[in-house]
This record gives sequence, C-alpha cells and structure tokens, in this order.
Amino acid sequence: MCIRVRFASIGTAPLFDAVTQTIALPPDLDHEHRVTAARAVLSELAIAQPRFGARCFCGKPLDLSPRVPQQRRSDEQVMKHV
Repeated sequence: MCIRVRFASIGTAPLFDAVTQTIALPPDLDHEHRVTAARAVLSELAIAQPRFGARCFCGKPLDLSPRVPQQRRSDEQVMKHV
C-alpha cells in the first residue's frame, strides 16, 4: 500500500498512521511548505527522498493537493445570476 496524505488540523490526527499508511499535514500550508513537511515525515520513516519533491516508498510522487469534493448537479440545476 502506498502512502497517502490527509489534511487535518494539528493534534486531531496522528502524524503517521501505520494501519492506513497515511501521513497528516496541516491544511493551511502552502504548496512549498506541504512538500517540506511531507519530506520531513517521510525521512523520519526512513524513506529516501529525491532532491526535489516528495516520494512514496514505491517511488511515485505524493499527491499534495488538497481534496476538493466535486459538486453534483444536472444541467437544469445550474443557475446564472446577473
């Protein structure tokens, strides 16, 4: 199982959950700080990191973009406000 990233406020989730292979990062970090924080956690887990970016132990880059749920709507429900 590859490592996943979860965005959670500090203290609300463990930094690393071994059961789900998930690391927790604060949601209010900008992209550069997300990469730095993820690299720090992965380095503590003895996962070698390349010079740039953050990589899982399998070698794939981590997806550090925040998850935004998709809205469900049909074409009839879209309204234009002028």
